[in-house]
Amino acid sequence: MRFLLVLGAVCLAGCASKQAAKPSAAETRPAPAPAAAAAPALAAKPAPTDPIKMSQMREKAILLIEQSAASSDAQVRGYACEGASLVPNRLGQVMLHGLDDVNPGVKAMAAMAAGRTRYQPASPKIASLESDPSPFVRMAGIYGSAKLGRQVDPTPLAGYLTGSDPLPVRSQAAWVLGEIGNRSALPMLREAAVEHITKARPIDIQIFQLQCAEAEVKLGDNDPIQGIRAALFPARPEDFEAAVLAVQIIGEVKDARSMDQLIYLSEYRDSRGNHMPAEFRMACATALAKLGLDRGSFLADDYAHDPNPTIRQQAASVYGYTARTENFPTLEAMMNDPSPMVRVVAATSVIRAYARINGDRMP
Repeated sequence: MRFLLVLGAVCLAGCASKQAAKPSAAETRPAPAPAAAAAPALAAKPAPTDPIKMSQMREKAILLIEQSAASSDAQVRGYACEGASLVPNRLGQVMLHGLDDVNPGVKAMAAMAAGRTRYQPASPKIASLESDPSPFVRMAGIYGSAKLGRQVDPTPLAGYLTGSDPLPVRSQAAWVLGEIGNRSALPMLREAAVEHITKARPIDIQIFQLQCAEAEVKLGDNDPIQGIRAALFPARPEDFEAAVLAVQIIGEVKDARSMDQLIYLSEYRDSRGNHMPAEFRMACATALAKLGLDRGSFLADDYAHDPNPTIRQQAASVYGYTARTENFPTLEAMMNDPSPMVRVVAATSVIRAYARINGDRMP
């Protein structure tokens, strides 16, 4: 499940992760890919893990997520809620406890996770979040209630989208409007996206406009897809955050026409021989997996042992979406990583990959 980037930055106070290194300003903007970019050759892989071993790993992953829910780190507890949403019959209590967490980011992630998986026992608690002091938690409550089939009043979302709240709040409102599927929000989203915004960082404006565009596409208007595709090609180092979001959106809205561009960008090298940042390349691998191409796990192989735990965490996430049996030994090792964030993400990926390999529907 893709949680809006600003959710971690705003709600999980004190738990901000390090970003992948960005290229220098001297590096040039990549040109669009040729018409039919070929997928790069795959490196040799170990033999696939047998089904019994994978099942044992899944049980270990479920236990690890349960343990992670008691972490002193709010970010770990939040991601434990996401992992729990993949096996609600086993870990529903993790989401319920998350809804009572003292940290607003954890509460928001728990509400979104429970809503996404339609975990009905969470419905009363999620409904109560609509009066929470945090706007992010209130919006997560609206999202969760809508996904659980409750009647919700979308008026507060309109207020957040078009009001004077900080742009991260308005961006989250746009995302939720797209997710709950209310087509009446289209005119409002179009107007908000072109509104003149002052006293805001350019990157925050870019992200807000991309979130509005994603919501419009989800609500049936495909016109904004061209702007999302254009954002894949950052002109300046400070544009890379928006470019990563654009990649994620491509995967979410299943824009298959962008597949060749993502393959090209994931392997692009500048005049100095440098790849795009790790975060961008692994976002491409995840988006390609959502588009049906599972061969991007070799990109995660490049970063699975990176010294930066945030990069290792992202690599672990890629393996969950590509869902290839030969990656289970790597995920097993990552469940013993020194970083608790890497461990909980690796455990979530084991459960997600196991379900996908066995043909289960999985977000």
